Amino acid sequence: MDLLLTTHDTGYERPDGPTIAKVLASLDGGRNVLATLGPSDVTYLQASGSVQTGFGLYLQEGSLERRLRTRDRALPLPWVTEAFQRYAGGDLAWRDAVAWEQDPVPVPRESWMTSWPAYIALLIAVSAAMWLFHAWRAAP
Repeated sequence: MDLLLTTHDTGYERPDGPTIAKVLASLDGGRNVLATLGPSDVTYLQASGSVQTGFGLYLQEGSLERRLRTRDRALPLPWVTEAFQRYAGGDLAWRDAVAWEQDPVPVPRESWMTSWPAYIALLIAVSAAMWLFHAWRAAP
């Protein structure tokens, strides 16, 4: 599985252990607060936080319905580094060492007002109103 390790402005294809450790240690809570490791946009392990305050982990496995987060939001850097390195190696046994909870991500629903049929109907209604107005003014 080809993994990509990303932060806000950098990406590493097929990262090794030292690269993972370096990237996680660079999360400072200011500009750099997020590191994501995964094969795709819908399957990944993500760390959020800083070295000083600790990290929370997010694990998504294929869809937003299968997105979990750790209850502990202050996991230490060495533990998070080991989890990332084991995830990169395909070992998922580390997941049992922490408590997880569902992380609901609200998916916005498209309103009928933003759909093109509503705009077409509005265009037809305005055109009809203009035609009727001109027909009324042209009547003797």
